[in-house]
Amino acid sequence: MIDLHTHSNCSDGSDSYVEILKKAEKLGIECLSITDHDNCKVYEQIKKNDITKYFSGKLICGVELQAYILGFSIELLGYGIDYNVINEEVKNLYLGFEKINAEELKRLYNKCVEIGMVFEGNVLEDYKSSGYYYATEYLHYKMRENEYNKQFVPDEESWERESIFFKRHTSNKNSKFYVDESDLIPSVKDVITLIRKAGGLVFIPHIYQYEENAEVIFNELVNKYEIDGIECFYSTFTEEQTNYLVEFCKKNNKYISGGTDYHGSNRPGTNLGIGLGNMNIKYDIAKEWIEKLSK
Repeated sequence: MIDLHTHSNCSDGSDSYVEILKKAEKLGIECLSITDHDNCKVYEQIKKNDITKYFSGKLICGVELQAYILGFSIELLGYGIDYNVINEEVKNLYLGFEKINAEELKRLYNKCVEIGMVFEGNVLEDYKSSGYYYATEYLHYKMRENEYNKQFVPDEESWERESIFFKRHTSNKNSKFYVDESDLIPSVKDVITLIRKAGGLVFIPHIYQYEENAEVIFNELVNKYEIDGIECFYSTFTEEQTNYLVEFCKKNNKYISGGTDYHGSNRPGTNLGIGLGNMNIKYDIAKEWIEKLSK
C-alpha cells in the first residue's frame, strides 16, 4: 500500500510527522509522502531525527504548491524534491502565507457582502485570533453562523463543507463568489520551474475536484506543460474517472500516483492509506518512478 498525498501540522493537517509515520507503519504502508502546502518545513524536522524507529517504509520528499492557470486556482504536487530549495524559493515566489490569507479574506468578504450576506462582529480583524489556518475556512465558518446567508450559496454541499465551497466557488471564475488571486499566486509555469529547480517530478493532483472545469484545466496542463505524472487514485474519484486517468497515463507515458489527501482530524472521515474507506493503492502502480527517485 502507498499514500503519496498527506498533510502534517506544518501546513493544514493536525498530525505531527511522528504521528503520521507511526500510523503509516501500523497500516503497513510501503511508501509515503508528506506533501504540505507551499512549504517543506516538515522535512527540516525529519532530518534531525532517525525516522526508522517510527516507519520502515520509503519516505518520498514531497510538496503541494498552489498555482494559477486560466483564471483558476489549482495545485501541483512535486516529488523527489530538495526541500531546502523549496523552502528558500517559496519566500521569493509567494507573498507569504499571512499576507496572502489576509488579502484573500478581504476580497472574499467584500464579495460576500456585495452579494447580500450578513456577518457578525469584525470579520477582518477577528481572523487573526480565530485559530483558523486558512482565511477561506474562517470566512466559511463566519458565513454559516447566520442561517440567512444560506440562500446565497447555490448548493448544500458548498454550504456544509468549506473545501467544496473553495473549489466550487471561490477559485472558480464561473461562480459569483470567485475571487481573482492572479496577483497573489504564482503561475503554473513558475511553479513547475520551481519544482524542476528542486530536482523534482511534477504531478497533477485531484483533478476532478475542479468539477465542470476539470477537463479544460487538465487539457491545458497536459498539452502545454511538462507534466511527469497524474494522481489517478483519490478517494472522491469514481471508478470511471480513475480508469480514464490510468489509461491516459499508459498511452501518454506519464507516471501514475495516488493518495488520500490525509489531514488528520482537520478532515474527518479521510483516513491515512484508505481515504474514505475505499482505497488501497498498490505499490506496483508507482514502483517504476518511486524506485528511480530512491536511486
